[in-house]
Amino acid sequence: MIHNSNLSYDDGDNDSVDSNLDIEIPTITTTGSVDALATSATTPLGSIKYDAATIRQEFRTYQAILPHPDQLLQEQHSFTYLRNKIAESGIEIPRFLKYKFEGGIKPHTALCCLLLGEYETELKKQQERKKNNKKQKKYKYDNHPWGIYPFLVRILSFGYFYSQMNNPADYIRDQFFRVAHVIPTQVVPSNILRQKIKNKGLPIPNYFLDPDDPRQFPPHIALLVMLQDGEKESRKLDSFLNRLVFSSFALISLLLRIVLEVIGGAGAIWGGAEVVKLRNADNADLWRWLSIGVGVLCYARFVTLNAPYKEDEGDILGPAGPWSLRLSLRLRAVCDHPFHYFVRALPPATAKKKVA
Repeated sequence: MIHNSNLSYDDGDNDSVDSNLDIEIPTITTTGSVDALATSATTPLGSIKYDAATIRQEFRTYQAILPHPDQLLQEQHSFTYLRNKIAESGIEIPRFLKYKFEGGIKPHTALCCLLLGEYETELKKQQERKKNNKKQKKYKYDNHPWGIYPFLVRILSFGYFYSQMNNPADYIRDQFFRVAHVIPTQVVPSNILRQKIKNKGLPIPNYFLDPDDPRQFPPHIALLVMLQDGEKESRKLDSFLNRLVFSSFALISLLLRIVLEVIGGAGAIWGGAEVVKLRNADNADLWRWLSIGVGVLCYARFVTLNAPYKEDEGDILGPAGPWSLRLSLRLRAVCDHPFHYFVRALPPATAKKKVA
């Protein structure tokens, strides 16, 4: 990494090796605060900060006219659509939906302002929890909203799986926390932001991907999802009734798939052999073992196709996120990937000060 403060990204030549120029930019790891980002993200007047508190206060002015969280996540309304919808209501357009000449700020920068603020808050809470846990000798899972469920998942899966996140805001936050310690606390273009994350060997969150990438999740939608979550609009997904209904549906779907794809395969060999008169009383034991062997192969196929993998992460509307869809589509997504509703292969991200 280049530490020369006189260099800028404009010095890089796209037609030479200098296009890979990686200049050191302050991060929360080096500055210890998000103040630098909040201060630099100003209007042309240069006097108004755009920190997490300002973004949330601004959100309350247009909150009522936004689509519901489920609809917003599913349809992913465009920047222009949301901008026009707010403008037609006679409400001041939020700065992340304004153009540059209007004093606007890029959605990815506003999202960084908001999530870095949450990251800094989480760091403080984490330090406080460590102190309390040390004094009271509590285990880590005691502080989890689901009690010891994550601990049980780890034990029953022999440490391979982790409890799934069933709220899209939690998923967005989790992706950001994995890279927060390398996020610049200065305003940078989105391509530079991607480069800084990639150069550290970290996964780029969906909402920071290039717009041409089919896995990209619009940053302005991610920002609105986080703001709606802050106002408890999407927390119905965390309700006991919602979890009970979907957990039951996912469990039934999982059991049915085992019956159809595993037991059904073994049973087909056993029954099929009788239909074509290959199985009789003299060779029943042989066909029983053949059926069990096929059943084992069917089970191996079932695990390969249905078990979560780390590569599944990163697609909010994919197998790792059926909660983001409308009810009917959400049920179908859970039916397609029932195991993903309960567990994931990627461990949850935690706030940390230093780069791993």
